[in-house]
Amino acid sequence: MDKTLIRELLADHSQNPRNYGTLTDPDIEHETSNPQCVGPTHPEGDEIAVTVKLSDETPPVVETVQFTGRGCTLSQATASLLTEQMIGTPATDIVEWDSETLEDLVGMDLTPSRLRCAELALVAFRNAVEDR
Repeated sequence: MDKTLIRELLADHSQNPRNYGTLTDPDIEHETSNPQCVGPTHPEGDEIAVTVKLSDETPPVVETVQFTGRGCTLSQATASLLTEQMIGTPATDIVEWDSETLEDLVGMDLTPSRLRCAELALVAFRNAVEDR
């Protein structure tokens, strides 16, 4: 994907996040952070919280997911992109997503520090499933 298109995609998802908010009475929820990524809008680091409603199927499928948070463009944009992909997907599949999945989603290779930003929503989802 063209670098300009990638920047535009990430900027759009960061400024106009999809699935932003908090679900009432979620089936699973979790919050996680990356204190290493600090900036003027997020002096404490990146933060992401996910709330999820799951189907009664086996394995459960994500019916609805929302996130809240603050942080760098990459953490917020990836959370928005990930939540779009999660809807309709079995939770067991999502917990298997990896750095390659994230790189495909954002359209670029991720250095270790960028990966920590990009994976926050996925880490929160995995932890929520594990806590269930």
